[in-house]
Parts: sequence; C-alpha cells; structure tokens
Amino acid sequence: MAKRNDLPLNERPAALPEVELRGIGVHAISQIECVEYVLDELDAGRGGWVVTPNLDHLLRATREREFRELYSEATLRVVDGQILVWALALQRTPVPERVAGSDLISLLSENAAARKRSVFLLGGNPGTARKAADVLQARYPGLSVAGTDCPPLGFDRDPLAMARLSRKIHQAKPDIVFVALGSPKQELVIRHLRHDRPEAWWLGVGISFSFLAGEVRRAPRWMQRAGLEWAHRVWQEPGRLFQRYIVDGLPFAARLLFSAALSGVLPKGRTAGPYGTQRPRALLVDDDPMALEHLELLLSSRFPDLEITTRTAPDVAGDYDFYFLDNDFEGELMAGKLAREIRAREKAATVVAFSGNLDIDTLKRLINAGCDGACEKGVPSSWRPILALVEKRLAEMVVSHRRAASPFGGVKHAAGSIRDLLQDWNERPAEDAGNVAQQGAEDERKWRKSA
Repeated sequence: MAKRNDLPLNERPAALPEVELRGIGVHAISQIECVEYVLDELDAGRGGWVVTPNLDHLLRATREREFRELYSEATLRVVDGQILVWALALQRTPVPERVAGSDLISLLSENAAARKRSVFLLGGNPGTARKAADVLQARYPGLSVAGTDCPPLGFDRDPLAMARLSRKIHQAKPDIVFVALGSPKQELVIRHLRHDRPEAWWLGVGISFSFLAGEVRRAPRWMQRAGLEWAHRVWQEPGRLFQRYIVDGLPFAARLLFSAALSGVLPKGRTAGPYGTQRPRALLVDDDPMALEHLELLLSSRFPDLEITTRTAPDVAGDYDFYFLDNDFEGELMAGKLAREIRAREKAATVVAFSGNLDIDTLKRLINAGCDGACEKGVPSSWRPILALVEKRLAEMVVSHRRAASPFGGVKHAAGSIRDLLQDWNERPAEDAGNVAQQGAEDERKWRKSA
C-alpha cells in the first residue's frame, strides 16, 4: 500500500492539543512546537497546510461557510491575532502564545536551513518574493530557496496560469511553500495547488514578504504584545484597512471578548459532564515552576476537563487519576520512588515520568517502577504518545461512567460479565473444550454409579 502523505491531523500518529473559539478549532501549541511539528512531519514524508487565524479571519469564518470549510481542511490552525489569544484565555481554554505567520516564515526558514530543507516563496508585490528570499538566505546561511514567483493579477481565475504555476512548483520540489497573497485568496490558491505537491507544507503568510523586504514596516514589539498591530496597519493603509479593522473588526472584537469572558465565568454543571460529578484529576510534580506552568498549560488546553494540581516538592499524597512526575529533583532521581509509592496504594492511575535526559537504562527503571510512560522534558515530539495515552484513558473513563450511569447499570454490568464469560467459553481452544467435555463425562459416570 502506498504511503499516505496527506493525512489529516486527527489521523496522524501524534495528535496535538486543540481548543475551540467560535466554532473554529485551533491548536494550542507554541511557535517552536509548530516549527518542530512541521519539520518532523516532513521527515516522516507527510505534508500539510498551516493557517494562522486572526480577528479578521475569525469574523469571515463566522459569516462565510466556504471560508469556514477552507479552515477545516487545514492541518494546523495556530492563533495569529493577540485578541484571539486573550479571548481563549478568558474562556479558560488558553494557548501558550501567539503564533504569527510573519514570525513563522523566519523561524521555519532558520530551522529548514539546519535540516537541509528547501522553501518556495509565492506571491507578494512584483520582485518582493525574490527580495524576501535574499533576506532569508542572508540571515540563515545554507537555506535552499527552490524558487520564487509573483503571478500577475487575476491569475487565480485563469486555469492556464494556475496550471503553469502548479507545474513550476512541482518541478522545483520545495519542502515548504510560503504563500503571500492575502486572505482569503491565499487559502483558495493553497487548496488548489497543494494536491500537486502533497508532500510539502504550505503556509499562508499574508504581507510577510513586504515586511522582510523592508517595503512595509511591521509594528513595534510593544504594539504586537499590546494587541495593537492592527492600529499600526490602519495608520499605514487607512483607505484599504479602515473598513476591515475599525468598522467591522472593533465591534466584533468587543463581542468576542465579552462572550469569551461570560463563558469563562459561568459555572460548569457538576452532573452534566461526561465523567460524572467528579472530573478527572491530575497531579503535576516538578521542582521547576516554569516547567510546571508550561506543562499545566499544555494539559489544560488539550484536556480542559482535567482538574490540575501542581507541586514543587516530591510529594504524591492524595487521590488522583493522573500523575506527572519529574525525575530530577536537585540531582536526585525521584520519579521511580514516587511511582512505587503510588502503585503501593493499589489504585488504578496513570503515572507518567519525564526527565531532562531519558536514556534506555533510565526508561527501564521508570517502567519497572510502575510508570505507564516516560518522555524527555524539553522534546515536544516525545510528549505526543503521552498525550495520546492520556486521551485514551480519559475516553475509557467516559465509557465507564456511561455504563454506570445508564438505567439498570448494575444489571447491565452483570449481563456484560455473563456475556464476557460466555464469549470466553465459546472462544476457548479446542483441546481445552475436549478436556472439559471429558471431565464432564467422567463426573456424570461417577454420579450415575453413586445413584
């Protein structure tokens, strides 16, 4: 069977944490995690598509069904707009940070150079793509630019022009294609072209080529952090952007933040959840407060139903469903000892250890101590099977609660037990069945003789 290189994200080996805003799913990952995921997927022979929703994109997605469907086709959706970051925090489904397309183009190029991957720059004003490519190659020596192209106005409505462009990209064989055509044109063009180069990763990056080439000044960092980058853009191009950002954007931003805040403060029903009255509980143990904060953010964004407790001391007292244990406490290896303490209670729980340096011997010791999994602390890719394990256990807890909460739950459990026994009986090996039959005949002869 041929290897698939266009798998959607939810069918890939490593699922990423995802949260929802106004019906649009976005992935709760940092910039470097996004970059590493793209490059790791390239190494695995799989391509994809990254979109970076901002306030304008979200508004369009709520109004236009086609644009919403475009976004649903993307492999990764990372939050570009700072207002969206605030809204997600207000509704208690935070993301680690803003992941702007204008930052990703540089970060991906830097790491692509280190991994000997090539890039293609499509779009921008005439000559801008080539200037941006020169800037990236000067910044990141060794970066391979497979090609650039600035198609003429209206090319996306010309089948012949689109076919020529598709052939050019296919012949260049880039690993990453940056498309700077503005939204929604760039998303529509990517949807059309990516099937001719499915093993590549495609990113819509808006005005980023002009930023790199120095044709347009990007807002200062303080304005970006304050969520005012839109104001800087309006000041630069008031005629084109006033309607988009002032007339449409500001009222929508106010409504979005208000609804997100309202959603965040409303209490969640204790009996309506899929786990019953008690939500699953997780204990995070690490002597590094920053690492604790990052892990808590990762888990809370991926699994919002988890009730998370954090501790900086090697203490696992209490009743929890999940334990995440740092192995390194001031030079002493503690995860194995803590895991044995948990297992001694004979309570079903998922125990995960993480270490700064995870070699084979350390992994064996942790597994033998009772850990269900282990990973390296600073390697995002090693956390993916751990997240998949947590997701699986949570799904099992949901199924268990549904059985217990259903009408005649005890009867159903009893019926299920009898069904399982009968199934085991019918599926027993033939020789076992013969032995049982022989024993039954012997017992019957003894009974008849005694009678």
